[in-house]
Amino acid sequence: MSDFIFSIKNIEQNKITTAIQSIYKQAFSSVSVTEFHGEWGSLGVSKNLYNGFEPYENEQFIVVVVGGPILMFRDNRFINNKNNNEGTKAIFERWISGKMRWDNDLSGPFVVLIVDKQHRKAICVTDLMSFIPVYSYANKENIVISTHVDTLASTTQQTSNVDKVSVVDFVLHGFVTYPYTIYENLFQIPPASEHTIVKETTNLKSVYYWLPKELNKYNSIKHAAVDLRNSLHNYIDKITTETSNIAQFVSGGEDSRTLSGLLKDFPRDAYIFLDHMNREGKIAKEVADRYGATFKLATRNKLHYLNILPSCSDLVGSGSQYHHAHTYGFHNTCQLNSYVAVFGGLLADALLKGSHIKKVSGYGRFRFLPDVKNFSYSAGSQLKSSLFSSDVLLKLTKRRQNHLQYVKSFRNESAEEWFELWPSSMNRNIPNIHANRRLFRSYEPFTSKDIVKLSATVPQKWKLNRRLFHRAAKPFLKSSKWLLHGDGWLPYFPWYMNTFVHFTTWFYRSASKRLGLNKGHHGPWGEWDVVVNSAEWKKTFNNYYERIDQISDIFQKKPHEKLLRSSLSRDQFVNLTQVLYQIKDKK
Repeated sequence: MSDFIFSIKNIEQNKITTAIQSIYKQAFSSVSVTEFHGEWGSLGVSKNLYNGFEPYENEQFIVVVVGGPILMFRDNRFINNKNNNEGTKAIFERWISGKMRWDNDLSGPFVVLIVDKQHRKAICVTDLMSFIPVYSYANKENIVISTHVDTLASTTQQTSNVDKVSVVDFVLHGFVTYPYTIYENLFQIPPASEHTIVKETTNLKSVYYWLPKELNKYNSIKHAAVDLRNSLHNYIDKITTETSNIAQFVSGGEDSRTLSGLLKDFPRDAYIFLDHMNREGKIAKEVADRYGATFKLATRNKLHYLNILPSCSDLVGSGSQYHHAHTYGFHNTCQLNSYVAVFGGLLADALLKGSHIKKVSGYGRFRFLPDVKNFSYSAGSQLKSSLFSSDVLLKLTKRRQNHLQYVKSFRNESAEEWFELWPSSMNRNIPNIHANRRLFRSYEPFTSKDIVKLSATVPQKWKLNRRLFHRAAKPFLKSSKWLLHGDGWLPYFPWYMNTFVHFTTWFYRSASKRLGLNKGHHGPWGEWDVVVNSAEWKKTFNNYYERIDQISDIFQKKPHEKLLRSSLSRDQFVNLTQVLYQIKDKK
């Protein structure tokens, strides 16, 4: 939590409350929503889990903060105190004084909404990457904005106006190309911007306060690595100086052990969620032990990701892949909301290790090969499919080309990479943030303002082969120097030393699997082939399949269920299943 709906035209009492509560209906037994109404319009906001960010109101203004940004212009002692608005008030006072610099004074995911009741206008501020996206609906009489796309659609009676091009986009790619949404008349507003809404003019004016321009800020990778290390320390210190009630997520990877190194001086619980204790879990336990954390294993059944499809689809909204809500269910059983801060390592790969830089053919299968950029790839290439309508594919290709040109207006070498990063809704993994922030007090150090800015100002060659990340993280990796990564290499050492190590482990594991010596599922997430091929998934899909008529014009011809399975990849088939679930009320 939280989420809001703001409209310059009045909405009847309790309608906003009902709409917002529908997001959380299966995640929590009850969610409180505060409504405000006046000549300026209507506003509803659900309770913010992050301490210090309850709404603030005086005679002229109403101020709402979504998310739990770290205040960089003062201390954050309020994060220990429930049911207070000290953080919200501090943001308002800095803004009203004219001193607020949104790109420097707040760090991490946030949306700030300031309603000026007297002048009947509102200002909405999005974070650097729109880690928390905001969506808008506008006509000649009204403007409505919200942090949840389905809630906005239901409030504005747009649920039946499904954008078929966006449906195909989501099925194929796992996200919807910015600024479009699953709904024809709803759009995502720009990141890193101040958006002004004036009741009398019924328009929304947006002004960027920051852009990720491609500027090589650093003369050396060593200098950048020092800044990266200091940025991580600064963000985490802002929280840990105020509280000791913290937890973290742990895995067999290098991001979690980097995080463990940053937190090693603090008592904390370290959580991992698995189907069963496996190789990933054993490595994670060793990491927790070496870095002084209390290891906490929570297990799920093999069909967990099928069982959470309805609730998590509602939680993250249409156009966002639901299965990145890995913590769902565990937010209750592990009582994650009992901690003031729960740290994760999301986006280190995306922002610092070039995971969105397209590599030469073969890299995905043979991960021991060094990173080599594929210069021939283009996100704007004409899309082809024997399943989907050629007209829809042409329109979708044009949308992708337009977004690529937009990114190229401020980036050159890395436009293809930032096509999937700017705004963050273009990153298919980002629903992890959308889910976690609504379930508990989640803090992701790699979303901090300094990390985002650094990522935008270093060359791609420093990101490839984890060159920059390794230099910055090496001191934190020393305690696990000889402990293998879950994928079979040693994070403490650079890529050129790991090529042989990784190949040897890969060869051994592949051979063992072929010979039947290496059995079972050893990864951190669910065993998707087992889930999607299960009788339960097939039954669920068949129940949803009758809704295919509502989107039948996206296909060249109405497809049979077996044709869909054969024409789509496993992930695309999962995306289609989610779409069919979510159109249940879009009639």
